[in-house]
Amino acid sequence: MEERFKQLYIQQFEALCRFANFYCGDPQLAQDTVQQVFLKLWETNRDITLLENPTSYLYTSVRNQVLNDQRRKQVVTALENEDASVPHIAEQLLQGKELKRKIEYLIGQLPEKRQYIFRLSREDKKSYKEIATLLDISPKTVENQIGKALKFLKEKIF
Repeated sequence: MEERFKQLYIQQFEALCRFANFYCGDPQLAQDTVQQVFLKLWETNRDITLLENPTSYLYTSVRNQVLNDQRRKQVVTALENEDASVPHIAEQLLQGKELKRKIEYLIGQLPEKRQYIFRLSREDKKSYKEIATLLDISPKTVENQIGKALKFLKEKIF
């Protein structure tokens, strides 16, 4: 795994930095973001060989990291400036936290196996094929379980 990680880092680092720079417009921030993504990948001990498309995974992770950082920066800036939108932003943050708690509670209400499959898909970002291999079931079964979980969540939330 270490050698594959090193290869991926060498092959993709510069291109990912250019990609991140496109979103944030700051070469140093772009480089820091790419470093963060690789660090998270390393710290989670994610087996790169299990990823269907490591390059796509990295690009998506970098984009998400840049967008998340920008959102955080906007909230901090608004709070520092104490402008009129602060109550609105604070309210949105509270609503988001409440929704997350509700979703987490509802996921806990799923049958144990369905909950496990759902968490592997959403939290661990595993593909249906990876989950199927891990649990020795068919990808279609994984798809059905995820579909049932999503249907349950939609019914309970909306």
